[in-house]
Amino acid sequence: MTLRPLGEKDLETICRWDLEYYIAAVPEPGDDRHLDTRKDYEKILHSRTARMFAIEADDGSLIGDIGLVEISWRKGEAELVVRIGDDRYRGRSYGQDAIACLLEYVFGHTKLGRVYLRVFEENIPAVRCFEKCGFRKEWMMMRKPEGGGHARKVILMALEKEDFFKTARCQAAADVADLFGSAV
Repeated sequence: MTLRPLGEKDLETICRWDLEYYIAAVPEPGDDRHLDTRKDYEKILHSRTARMFAIEADDGSLIGDIGLVEISWRKGEAELVVRIGDDRYRGRSYGQDAIACLLEYVFGHTKLGRVYLRVFEENIPAVRCFEKCGFRKEWMMMRKPEGGGHARKVILMALEKEDFFKTARCQAAADVADLFGSAV
């Protein structure tokens, strides 16, 4: 598994993963989520408050994306987002390795001291993965989908710098230091 900068050439695949999600969620007629998603990712790629990376399998295949968004350098915290978009690679520890690798660099070489994330309660594999990386549940809320439907429980999980080094270690062969650039 390798982490590398997320680039323009990756956006088509990532947008397809998002599009497949929205198809499953039954979008409104005429809703062009693909275009919005591409614009959103292009903004993230150039944002000062986000760092996104591609997750590659050993064969060089793009299998997911990971990053920090809502980075607050002043508060010393950021939100983690991660996805293994290629379902053939889910459940094989790629997400856990990518998280551990990214956080090892973040906590070891930046001023960030806290990383948090949000996950749906029913996503048991993701919750277990985050717990293995040292994240702990802080609170839960109900989220009602736009346009109606059943409310879903969302868990906020967080990890402090000092707790991370007690649990997880990067097992991936990636040099994340060069990926963050000069904004650290």
